[in-house]
Amino acid sequence: MRIEYRVEPTQRKSYIYIPFEVPENVERMEIRYTYEGDHANSRQTGKEKNVIDFALLDNNGDDIGTRGSEIRHAVISGTYSTPGFKKREPAAGTWTIILGAYQVVSKGVTVYYDIDFQYKKARWLKGDTHSHTTNSDGKLDYKQLALYAKKLGMDYIIITDHNNSTEGKEMPDVDGITCIRGLELTSYFGHINMWGVAKPYNGSFASKDREDFLKRNKQARERGAVQAICHPLCSLCPWEYGYEGVEFDALEVWNGPMRKDNLRAVEFWDGLLKEGKRIPAVGGSDFHRDYGFKYLLGQPTTTVYAKSQTPYDILAALKEGRSVLTHRTNSTFLTIETAGGAMIGDAVKYKEGEEIIVKAKGLLRGHTVKVIDAEGVYYTYTAKRKQDFEARVPVRGRGYVRAEIEYNKKGLFKLAHKLIMKFMLPKEAKEPVPPFIYALTNPIYFE
Repeated sequence: MRIEYRVEPTQRKSYIYIPFEVPENVERMEIRYTYEGDHANSRQTGKEKNVIDFALLDNNGDDIGTRGSEIRHAVISGTYSTPGFKKREPAAGTWTIILGAYQVVSKGVTVYYDIDFQYKKARWLKGDTHSHTTNSDGKLDYKQLALYAKKLGMDYIIITDHNNSTEGKEMPDVDGITCIRGLELTSYFGHINMWGVAKPYNGSFASKDREDFLKRNKQARERGAVQAICHPLCSLCPWEYGYEGVEFDALEVWNGPMRKDNLRAVEFWDGLLKEGKRIPAVGGSDFHRDYGFKYLLGQPTTTVYAKSQTPYDILAALKEGRSVLTHRTNSTFLTIETAGGAMIGDAVKYKEGEEIIVKAKGLLRGHTVKVIDAEGVYYTYTAKRKQDFEARVPVRGRGYVRAEIEYNKKGLFKLAHKLIMKFMLPKEAKEPVPPFIYALTNPIYFE
C-alpha cells in the first residue's frame, strides 16, 4: 500500500491524521516513509529544511509509538516491533499515521508512506522448547539467549527457568525470533514445563507432596499454560509423580544430546501410543551453557507446523502434535503425510490401500529411515549417500503411523559421546553405544 500526502507550508507545526486500513490475517506490518528537502546541514547552507515526524495509532486509537523524524522504518508485530513501538499484532481495522509537520519548506512537501503487510501463513518453524537463563541457573540473559537462537537459525525459543516465572519481565525484542514465556516447575520428584503464561500458579514452587504439586499443575491448566513433562526417564531426575490425574499436553522424549535415557523415553511414549493415548512428543535442549561443546542450544530442535509465528500458534502446534524432532537446527528434516494432504498430528479415517509419503531432506549416508506403527517397525531404508529421500509406504490398518531416522555413532563422534557421558552419566560412558535417533516425527492417526 502506498499513501501520498501533500503538506502545505500553512500546516507547519501541526499534527495531521492519516487513516489507513489493515486487512484481516496480518502477522507483521512494515511502514517506511520518505520525503524530499531533508537538508541535514541547512544551517550552514541556508537551505530550507523539511522535518516530518512519524507516530502511529492502532485500530483503537491508542499510541503504538513514535521515533520522530530520524527513524523512517517501523516494524509492528506481536513478536517484535521496532524500538520505540509497542509489540502488537496488527489487528484488522482502521489504523492511523500521525504526520508531524514540524518544518515545511515554502513550496510544501509530499510525503510517501509505503506499507507492507505480511499475512499469516502456515509454515515450519524451528525452535527449542526448553532453555534456561540467568533468571535461574543459565549463563545467558534473555536477550543473549534470543540472539544465540537467531544465530543458530531458529524461529522461536521458550524460556523455562527453574521455578522462576517471567512475571514482571519483558521478553526480548529480536527480529525474527518469537520468545515465549515459560517455567520449569522443578521438584525432587519430577520436572514439568509450563509454557505460554507469565505466572502459571500462585504461591511457592515448593510442593509439600503430590497433592500440593497437583494444585499447581491444575492452576497452570486453568490459566492456559501448555504443559510438558520433562525427561520422564532421566537417570538423574526422572518423573516420579505418576501420570494419573496429572494435567499434561506433551511428553519430552528427547532431552539434550541423544543418549540412552532418551531412547527409553521414546520407547515409553510409543507404549502410550499403543494404548491409544494421543500424547505429542516434544524435544528440548535443556540449555544452560555450552560446557565446552558448541551449539548445545537447539540440540534437539523441535520444528512445528504453525499457522503463524505468534506464541499462541506455536504453542497450539506443539499441543496438537504438529512437530518433528531433529538432531540440530540444520540437520536432516523428516516428515510424513498422506496423499490426501493429512499431516503429522492429524486424525483421518482409514481406508483400504491408504499410503503415507515419507520425506527426508538431507538424509545422510548410513542413516536409516524407519516407519513404525503399533506392531513395530515395518519399513526401512538405509541411505548409501547423502540425498533427499521420498517413498510411499502402505498403512497397515487403524492406529498410528510415525517415522524415525536411526544412525550409529562412529569414530570421533562415538568417542565424543563417551566423553560427554563420562561427565553426565559415568555409568553409560562404560557401556556400548547403541544406535541412536537422529530425527523423529509425531504420528498421523488412522481411525
